[in-house]
Amino acid sequence: MIMPAHPKTWDFVHVRRAGAQARRLPARMSCRMSGRPPTVHAPVRRGQGEGGTIPRTERAAADAARGAIMGRMAEHTQLIDAINIRTAIRAYDEDPIEDDTVRQLRMTLDPINLLADLNLQLILDRPEVFAEANASGHLANARHFIGVVGPKDDDEAMERAGFYAERVVLATTLRGLGTLWVAGSWDRELAARACSVPKGRELYLGIVIGHPANHLDRLATPYGELAERARTHRTTKTYERFTAPMGDEAREQAPAWFRAGVEAAMKAPSAMNRQPVLFDYDPATGSARATLDPQAGDERWGLNDLGIAKLHFQIGAGQGSWTWGDGGTFTHR
Repeated sequence: MIMPAHPKTWDFVHVRRAGAQARRLPARMSCRMSGRPPTVHAPVRRGQGEGGTIPRTERAAADAARGAIMGRMAEHTQLIDAINIRTAIRAYDEDPIEDDTVRQLRMTLDPINLLADLNLQLILDRPEVFAEANASGHLANARHFIGVVGPKDDDEAMERAGFYAERVVLATTLRGLGTLWVAGSWDRELAARACSVPKGRELYLGIVIGHPANHLDRLATPYGELAERARTHRTTKTYERFTAPMGDEAREQAPAWFRAGVEAAMKAPSAMNRQPVLFDYDPATGSARATLDPQAGDERWGLNDLGIAKLHFQIGAGQGSWTWGDGGTFTHR
């Protein structure tokens, strides 16, 4: 099966439009391309708990932050920009996610689930799922998550889950939210109870989502500074390790789009932080290949990580499409 070509930008509105035509899409799919930037919303206007509202001074600060990010991020609304500033967020503010953002995110997940045969779902206000991680300091104020649910014992579905759920991660990054893929830093049983898991399906993984700690300051931070913070904060293997199947001469002769794709994949998250995906380029066919590194020791979540890495590669490389599976190939267009 051929994976869809990525759009130039990918926001909540465009994926809903794509979902309206989902049942008519052939195996080779392409999403709508648009230069229109996603809407960036101000932080919370209505709070939860005592008083029920955010003080006027904080609302003013939120409005100022919104104006700052709208101005500074105006030229940075593409998925490659999200890749450059995304990091694993472990500490969150207590402010709830805005109602409008929640509504749009849920409307986004519906067509994604239809396209990919998944059950991605937004679960709010379940701090008990992360009680142990929050108490230990591994996480802070984690309470909302996206449950990644899909067919049982289906390798391709696991890979699709990584590919499509990471698209959601990048779209929410452009809206100023923080995320974290989790495999072990949560109570899986409580998470499964909070989700809707139909018969024949299972909960694969979770994605913590919320306002990063000190999110107003983050919203007001210029794009270049956010990208530099992400670069220094993010741990990754080297380009040579990501292209271990290739020799030095082959790396030098590979086209620029291949290196750009690998460098984007180097910024991809993975469930256990092991980055188990390798890439190589075949000059005879002009295609790239992605394989799971058998030495990475990530057998359980490797296919999910493969989907995530393929998405990042595809965005970095530009127009093109992958085939599913370990050893799947990328054809550049």
